[in-house]
Amino acid sequence: MPQITEFAWFPLKEGTESSPATAALKQLGPKLQSQPGLVNSWHGAPLERAQSAEFVNVWESEAAYKASQASSLHTEAAELISELVDKSDPALKPYHNAIPFDKPFDKVAAAPIVQLSSIFLPLDVDKAAFQAAFDGVLAHLYSSPPDGFVLGAHGWALEEVNGAKVFATASGWESIEKRLAAHAQISEKFAEIQKFTSVVEVPAWSH
Repeated sequence: MPQITEFAWFPLKEGTESSPATAALKQLGPKLQSQPGLVNSWHGAPLERAQSAEFVNVWESEAAYKASQASSLHTEAAELISELVDKSDPALKPYHNAIPFDKPFDKVAAAPIVQLSSIFLPLDVDKAAFQAAFDGVLAHLYSSPPDGFVLGAHGWALEEVNGAKVFATASGWESIEKRLAAHAQISEKFAEIQKFTSVVEVPAWSH
């Protein structure tokens, strides 16, 4: 069974560094890190959205991921995170999903810079047709990779978001500068999948 990569991003209120909820989350850290089935985890602030936080957990299986979601520890951590979330802007909503990537996320995460993107698609999308178009983009990308590109992974997310199916991608880069320099080349090729959706979001940059 494939590993499951859980990703969450949320905007933060001002002054969360000194919040009691932040202190309580830090105390929960050892318990969160020792959950059954947890392979690896990362957390921190994205490079492009400083007033926010993100975490990525890799689970050994979908069963391990679902067990963590149903645990009292998850409920406790989620309640603390909710106290830290900035809810003043309706356009900035917390994001959460879980993806069975086609490659181990740990290999992508070994790169200094990791970009996590979500493509939101209609519920009735022709998944086979979309996958074929995406595979065509990948074939070009790997035949002529942009400078600084290390590795990519992709997969259909387990959870629908706001009435949409989600196709997630992760890409590793040698530096933020090389990733930004490659943007035009990548955007041109990814235009080939725009007929399926007009919504492609980059929730965060990680490193």
